[in-house]
Amino acid sequence: MGAQAAGCGREAAAPAPAALPCQNSNNSDKSPLRYRLQKVPGQVGVYTDSSQMRCWDERDDDPDTLHRVGMPTSAEARSAFHLRLNVTAFIQHWGRNHCLFFTVTDEDNLHPTQFARRWNHYLRRHGAWIVSYIRVLEPQKQGRPHYHLLVAVLWDTRPDAFDWQAFAECQQERQANGHTALFRELRSRYRASAAPELVAMWNLLRKVLPRYGLGRAELLPIRKGKEAISEYIGKYLEAGLVIKKHSWKGCRRVEFDRRNKIGWLACTRAFAWHSPGAIAWRKRVGEIGRALGVVDMEGIRRKLGAKWAYHLRESISLATTEEWQLLLSILADRISVATPRQ
Repeated sequence: MGAQAAGCGREAAAPAPAALPCQNSNNSDKSPLRYRLQKVPGQVGVYTDSSQMRCWDERDDDPDTLHRVGMPTSAEARSAFHLRLNVTAFIQHWGRNHCLFFTVTDEDNLHPTQFARRWNHYLRRHGAWIVSYIRVLEPQKQGRPHYHLLVAVLWDTRPDAFDWQAFAECQQERQANGHTALFRELRSRYRASAAPELVAMWNLLRKVLPRYGLGRAELLPIRKGKEAISEYIGKYLEAGLVIKKHSWKGCRRVEFDRRNKIGWLACTRAFAWHSPGAIAWRKRVGEIGRALGVVDMEGIRRKLGAKWAYHLRESISLATTEEWQLLLSILADRISVATPRQ
């Protein structure tokens, strides 16, 4: 997996000195550039951010939907990283033979908050078969919300026995010619190779999901081998992260099962990159805290103001050792003068 992120896994790295986390922009889980875009001069429907390092374009004359082109934003990079890390932990914990890939669609073009209510209603009434899950919200080509889920079940899904070729040919036949005799033959072939519990779930979902206003669903075993699972599923789930919908702003795009995640959750969004620059930043933030006589971020904010990280960012990142020690002494002296004696 490469370098482990600080705060990830059960053997997490030590916190920042004096419990003062990193405030650098590439470690923040709230990107200040999200949806604050500017039009690119001379380009219709193309937007960029203040860094000029990436752009978003409107597709199909839909002003509500933007597709990012170029390098990912800090928020997208964090979401993709912690998603892949948790996908790997999820499958290692439950085992490939107890995991399924579940897609649920919406036929009514609902807002994601309404879609989530329908899904949660179904989950409370009929979701006991799902032991745990990872859920990703993604817009379809028509703009409708749908969920991709990685779910864990108690029974053996028998992924290696499943007739994947018959399934793929069946889907191609349905899309090209509809429910023909060949379609029914291919469907019988892959159904015969599926685990009995999986076939029963197909029948149940077809009957129950419409009661909750949920559309077509697809429930399949995990096809790839163990070494390629996280890469395959991670890329598939991350595909929706490059799409922004203004009407979806504030909606949770990635969610982990709140009922049963303690055993497998490897990383939350509250982490900092484990890099030399991030380590140096955390060290200097801790030194600021000690110079001011505070032990948390709120203490620094009270002493230096809400925008202290913005005003001191260049000094924290670029100052030499001598310049930095001088700055710390100046901060400490100013705070001692400003603080009235008891």
